Amino acid sequence: MENIVIKKSPLPWWAAGIMLGLVQVLAIGLVKPLGVSTQFVVADARIINQIAPEYSQNHPLISKEKYQKFGYGWWLDVGLITGAFLAAVLVRRWKLKKTTIWWQANRGRSVGGRFIASFIGGFFILLGARFAHGCTSGQFVSGWAQLSLSAVPFTITMFGFGMLTAYFVYPKTPKIEK
Repeated sequence: MENIVIKKSPLPWWAAGIMLGLVQVLAIGLVKPLGVSTQFVVADARIINQIAPEYSQNHPLISKEKYQKFGYGWWLDVGLITGAFLAAVLVRRWKLKKTTIWWQANRGRSVGGRFIASFIGGFFILLGARFAHGCTSGQFVSGWAQLSLSAVPFTITMFGFGMLTAYFVYPKTPKIEK
């Protein structure tokens, strides 16, 4: 992998961090801190309410009012997906393909295999977030913005396991173009 060169990011990390911080300040000022996983529970609760209303009304979590209606977080989820797609299109990086790094690190697995692996990973992240009654964006981004003490060990653990996972999935670092 040492002979692979990847494109440099169009936005420096610090500029993206400042933009995220400004969005967080705006969110706190207008509604409440950012968080995205609750809306998936709301969608599930609404479906369950249609299929088994008695179960839904007696459930200790989804019977609560906040899980019965879509809030600003639903539009935040839609905006995240739409914004990511538009950003990829605008910087001309949107292509349905497997990257060279994925191919070499995973011994030629297909594009479909990459999407399946990504879906499974995302599913486990969301599942863990709901078991913890929170989400990674809520704890990491919003926790730090509110100077929450629990955000410190969470962030250290999240980045530590993220680096460990990256080491096993991508054992060698490619060069970034200048």
